[in-house]
Amino acid sequence: MIGPVGTLLLGVGLILVFLLYFKLHPFLALILSALTCAFFSDAIPVENVVPTVAGGFADLMGKIGILLVLASIVGKCLVDSGAADRIIRTFSRWFGSGREQYSFLSSGFLLSMPVFFDTVFYLLAPLVRAAYARRKRDYALMICAAAAGGAITHALVPPTPGPVVVAQTLNVSLGLAVLVGTLVSIVPALVGGVWYAKFLNKRLDIKPLPVYGLSNEEMEELAKRPDEELPSFLSSLIPIALPVGLISLSTIVGIGALEGRVAQVIEFLGDKDIAFTLGAATAIWLVVSVRKIRLQELFKSLEPAISSGATIAFITCSGGAFGKVLTDSGVGDVIADAAAKWGLSYLTLAFLIAALIRVAQGSATVAMITSAGIIAPAIAAVELPYHPVYLVGVIGFGATTTPWMNDSGFWIVCKMAGLTEGETLKVWTLLLTVISFTGFLWVHFLAKVLPLV
Repeated sequence: MIGPVGTLLLGVGLILVFLLYFKLHPFLALILSALTCAFFSDAIPVENVVPTVAGGFADLMGKIGILLVLASIVGKCLVDSGAADRIIRTFSRWFGSGREQYSFLSSGFLLSMPVFFDTVFYLLAPLVRAAYARRKRDYALMICAAAAGGAITHALVPPTPGPVVVAQTLNVSLGLAVLVGTLVSIVPALVGGVWYAKFLNKRLDIKPLPVYGLSNEEMEELAKRPDEELPSFLSSLIPIALPVGLISLSTIVGIGALEGRVAQVIEFLGDKDIAFTLGAATAIWLVVSVRKIRLQELFKSLEPAISSGATIAFITCSGGAFGKVLTDSGVGDVIADAAAKWGLSYLTLAFLIAALIRVAQGSATVAMITSAGIIAPAIAAVELPYHPVYLVGVIGFGATTTPWMNDSGFWIVCKMAGLTEGETLKVWTLLLTVISFTGFLWVHFLAKVLPLV
């Protein structure tokens, strides 16, 4: 049997071996690691091994399982209805010709809240290539802007899986996580998507390669649909704005400790599952009204999105099971003692743990889930000088840093943008590293000047 530190090292080591060497599905890697660690931990009796793992999985599934599937439906409908395309085009008109990079940054920032990064980048990549076809320059600038906007809110702002799990694990309300996650994302997004993008663009003249499976002409056609085929800008925003607005309003009501029937209704509608059910309903309505298709046909087309959301939920909740084992093993007490001994703040400690796990195994979501499971028990009995929502932020930024060839996002950007591997290291790896450390410093600053406690 092994103690807390041994349990932690065994767990992280098993996850890396299972994911990198055996190429196991993340669900299997996390569940097998959780079961093995629970069996060898001296703090968990053998008869409690399976109940501990199953309980951690079930608890997190009850909190976020429905939400993740609904978020997948919203994302699929935004793409199918043309709403996402409308949002991008509207931003482009607002910022003006020749300033498309700001529209890509803004579009990626907004769309990656309810839509997963790969979906957003699949949508943005052909539009960036179309803009390059017109400008014949500044490809690095526009790709960096699109990647920065999409990557940062994917890691910092619910309802994407990573920040949702971290917020739930650290007992941070989802509404507050959305509000503060958006706040802490703005400065790093500008530093990466504007300053670094301009810096790189002056030094790197990229001519995109043909994308596998599609010619450049076919990619550009995706960005040339007539405006009349797309929904209006306001109706395009409803599936995003409605759930986010309801959750945020419910949070405000809770903070203000308001009572009465109206407050009860707001809190009911602001429940994350109810809010995203309404968001999904409006997204479905948008597809039906724009494409004039039957509901039966639409629901058939949503099956891949539902399957994808369910798969992500299972992976995410298996991470919750692994985190439960770490909690019960007592690793939090060890980390708390180490933080006090080394003089590290919990913000710094959380960032470093998430960064190390991200670099080692490639998945930002796995890094966030694992880090939250390690940090949560460490802060359970500690009175922090700031709200734990800032820990959600530093974990997200730590899990953003230094993605390389073991990161699926690396290859999505590489292949969809028509880049070489070397160009992708500069456009993706260095970009997210700049965002990560800028965000870490920005969260530290906000935690001092606006502690929220």
